[in-house]
Formats: sequence, structure tokens, C-alpha cells
Amino acid sequence: MSTVITIIVTILIFGVLIVAHEYGHFLVSRLCGVVVEEFSVGMGPLLWKKVRNGTQYSIRAIPIGGFCRLKGEDEDEEDRSSSDETVVYISEDKITSDEGSILKASPLKRIFIFAAGALMNFMTAVLIFFVLMLFSGTDASTTIATFTDNSPALAAGMEVGDRIVSIDGTEIKQWEDISSVVKYGTGESLSITVEKQNGEIQTYNVTPYFDEETNSYLIGITPKAKTNVWHAFIRSFEMLWTYIKLIIQVFIGLFTGKYGLDAISGPIGAAVMIGQYIPQGLIYILSIAASISVSLGVFNLLPIPALDGSRILFALIELIKGSPVNKKAEGVVHFFGFVALMALAVFIAYKDIVTFF
Repeated sequence: MSTVITIIVTILIFGVLIVAHEYGHFLVSRLCGVVVEEFSVGMGPLLWKKVRNGTQYSIRAIPIGGFCRLKGEDEDEEDRSSSDETVVYISEDKITSDEGSILKASPLKRIFIFAAGALMNFMTAVLIFFVLMLFSGTDASTTIATFTDNSPALAAGMEVGDRIVSIDGTEIKQWEDISSVVKYGTGESLSITVEKQNGEIQTYNVTPYFDEETNSYLIGITPKAKTNVWHAFIRSFEMLWTYIKLIIQVFIGLFTGKYGLDAISGPIGAAVMIGQYIPQGLIYILSIAASISVSLGVFNLLPIPALDGSRILFALIELIKGSPVNKKAEGVVHFFGFVALMALAVFIAYKDIVTFF
């Protein structure tokens, strides 16, 4: 049963993240005037469809991701060879067959469209981080949440839920005040006044112990977290940037030889990690989902043929040189890049199977 649950949760996570990625392409394509021919949730045989404003919205049988098909994506060079001369002279009130094609979008618009998927993955991760921050709290309060082993505060009679209001007559307004008084004190007994959960004020004498690992004095308490919405918002972006830097460092390490291919995992490895997190609860599942979302975003922006990053690179080249890149050459690069990418995916899947099973 646990294996079935793991598979279901993994499919849901990857499905939501991939659909979010494709929805990013969808939104920006529409904003840039590029026609979206189909936006599909799922792959494979068609189960349901509805056409609205020129776009077919579909649900397909295999619940793995989805896709966003743009007008002109599948056209080859021969189909477009004479279009530039024919459509220019058509009256402005006529709708040409090339109108709304990704091929007719400016390089800058194409860059925005191709980058939008990764950006949506990043925003999805930020949203998840934000929710996690709201649940877990963003700032340490002056209220005791737990005691450490052999805690002097617990031995003195203090309890979970006590709010520290003063230490040796010094008013305590925030957790940092406790740290500054206790950690960098002399280790002598402290007179700690607390407000109990019933509102009663009580004072305890607590003698800190010296912790060699942190090179400071401690009284063995951990704070209850409180939530600040603005801090949660800011820290969500900070966490996104931390994950991006970490993933980039791993990729650089792969190319420089610092890390081997064992440093990366594919969907199978991700499924194993998800299965390990499921028993720990929703917060842990959301944490792994956020990290996968960031990974998808960064990976798709890499200038690897067949990925969004390579399409952005070709559009940048066109933007700089002022003329289109040879489409046949670009198509060949994407084709062989796709083959190489599939070979790498098979290899990583094999490695994950050997490693985890």
C-alpha cells in the first residue's frame, strides 16, 4: 500500500509542477499574441476537450504532466520558405495564416515565452515556501517551545509555554535579547522571570552550562515560532535563491568533475525521497515538492538542446545578430539534443534503480 501511495503522490507532485510550467508558457504566449493551439493536462489519448478563444483545452488519459502547443512549433523550414514574402502585402484587415505563430514573434517575445515555464516553477516554489513559513513560523518568540536534554531551565521548574519577560532585571522583548544575556554571560546564576500560560508571574534561578560546540552559555530552551506575513514573504524568495545557488553549484560540479553522476537523481530517485517523506507529514512533502520545482526551473533554463534554455539561447543569438538562425540547423541541434537527453534520462533511471533497489 505504501508503494501505491508513493506512486500516486509522486505523480501528483510532478503533474502539478509540469502543468504549472506549461501554464507559464501559456500565459506569456497569450500576452505576447502567440496562439496556443492546445493546452493539455496529461498525455496520451484524449479523454475530454473544449475549444475556447481558439485554444483547445484537453484532459488526456496518462496523468503525467501536460503540454502547451503553440502555433507554428511543428512547422518546418519548407512550410515557411515563401511565407515572408506573401503575407507582408496582404491588407491589414486580413488575418493571415501566420498571424499568432511563434515563428513570427520577435526574439524578445520568444525569450519571454520560453523562460516563462521556469519562472512559473520558481513562483510555485515561492508559494510553497510561503505556505510552509506560515505554518512553521518565521520568527523566534520569547515563549518556550521545548527543552533540550539536561536543560537547566527545566531542572529549575520552568515549563513549556512560559514566556520570558526579564532576566536579571533586563526586559526581554525578543529572542535575541535572551541570547545576548545568556550566551555571552559569565555563567553565573540568572534570575529569570516568566509569565505562565494562566497569566501568573513567576521567577526562577537558573545556572547556565557552557556548550563547547557553540562556545557559549545555554539554559537549554528552544523558542516557539511566531508568524510574520511580510517576513514569510521575504524569506520565501531568500529560500528560492538559496536553492537555485545550490543546484547551480551541483551542475557546475558535474561539469568540472567535482561531483559524479551519483550527485543527481531522476524521477525514480525523487519518488524514493518522496516515499521517505510521506510518513513525516504534509509539511515535509511540500518541502520536497518545492525543491523539485526549483530543480525543474533551473534544469529547463540550462542551454541544453531540446530544453527551453537552448531555445532562449537561439533567440538571443538572433536578437544580437539581427537575423534569424538557420531553422534547419536549429532543428538538427534540438533533435540530437533530445536524443542525448533521452539517453541521459535512461542512464539516470538505471542508476537510480541500481542505487535504491
